[in-house]
Amino acid sequence: MAERARTYHHGDLRASLVEEAAAMISEAGTASVTMRAIGGRLGVSRAAPYRHFPDKTALLVAVAVEGFRRLNQRLRGSGTGTSGSSVERLRHMGEQYVRFALENPAHYRLMYGREALARQDHPELREAAGALLEHLIGVIRVHQERGEIEREDPRAQAYVAWSAVHGLASLLIERQIDPNVDVNALLSQTTQTLLDGMRD
Repeated sequence: MAERARTYHHGDLRASLVEEAAAMISEAGTASVTMRAIGGRLGVSRAAPYRHFPDKTALLVAVAVEGFRRLNQRLRGSGTGTSGSSVERLRHMGEQYVRFALENPAHYRLMYGREALARQDHPELREAAGALLEHLIGVIRVHQERGEIEREDPRAQAYVAWSAVHGLASLLIERQIDPNVDVNALLSQTTQTLLDGMRD
């Protein structure tokens, strides 16, 4: 605890609270997150966290929104440096989605997993999730216009693509897949199968 307090710098408490909440979720789930506990871990007063978040739910929403922001940024940059045809970048997006979940399980569980928050109750969360979906739909439309994938309902295709990578991500982070499996090979096969289906 003392070490964490020394690494905290006044002026960025909000960001520190979000990161610390994500760490606590990774360690012991959302039930472990309390405003008192997180303040203690950061070495601040009990009242300090409430200056940024009125309650635990608001803090968890911020963690999820930050997750959506990071994932959106990652997917938007996923085509950089990718070789091959432009449609291969769509497959690369799928791979990056799963890798994000594996690297950020706490954020992902609040975004889409078993601890996900009800978006209808939190407009900022609904907006962040919607922006990510609309980006995927836009990418699919571009590839349709280029004749690289089938011209079907782009929203429906986005849901199909999302379902495939979300399913794999969830199975992996919840350890429902044999730990000895080659994750890279499985990820490549999943996204390639999905892309092949969209081309038919």
